[in-house]
Amino acid sequence: MQKSIFKVAVGLAVGAFLVLGEAYAESASPNDGFREIRVAPGIATADDLIDVILPFLRNHPESEEGNAGLQLNVQKDGTGYNVDIFLTGYLDDSVSGEHYRGHVIRTSDGKWELLTMAVKPVCARGVNVNGVCTSATQPPAMFLAPSASPQGSRMCVNVSRDDVLNVRSGPGTRFQTLGALAAGNCGVELSDVCEGNWCQIRSVSLSGWVNTRYLIPSN
Repeated sequence: MQKSIFKVAVGLAVGAFLVLGEAYAESASPNDGFREIRVAPGIATADDLIDVILPFLRNHPESEEGNAGLQLNVQKDGTGYNVDIFLTGYLDDSVSGEHYRGHVIRTSDGKWELLTMAVKPVCARGVNVNGVCTSATQPPAMFLAPSASPQGSRMCVNVSRDDVLNVRSGPGTRFQTLGALAAGNCGVELSDVCEGNWCQIRSVSLSGWVNTRYLIPSN
């Protein structure tokens, strides 16, 4: 069966547009390293395909710094379309980008509907463990079962020995750095105030927001 392919490649770098190649194409199995994003049935619909996936394209690039890029591949698969979105040039210390993979169909009333979506990081350092870049052998705090990591429990900073974990004034790299926690610090108390991978923490000398990719349970 002949497959039709629609590709859009856009790169952003200091105001210039760059065309991305296939550097981020992957041959792994469809669910390898991906985390599922729950999609409410019948809710994620729009008149245009782009409008259905637009929420996953917003807020990129994070700033004018770095060498941000975006690549969108849409490929027909049976009665629907497989969508791959590659966002690159992240300012995160360990994550250089993210790969979103979803499936979109055309409904009987002519609208487009997103049926499934999953995401996995493009790791700048560390490895992908259950959809998260980490040097640990288990997922960080935000992706453990509640019973395994109760909110308010003590966490340890899981970064390289020669590195530190930045504590920021808000949930993201665009916020001011208030200080840093040393590798192996296990006096970090994780709160239940979170936005995505970012949560508020408190230690003996510092409180603020950190990326929970770099936290693991102290026990």
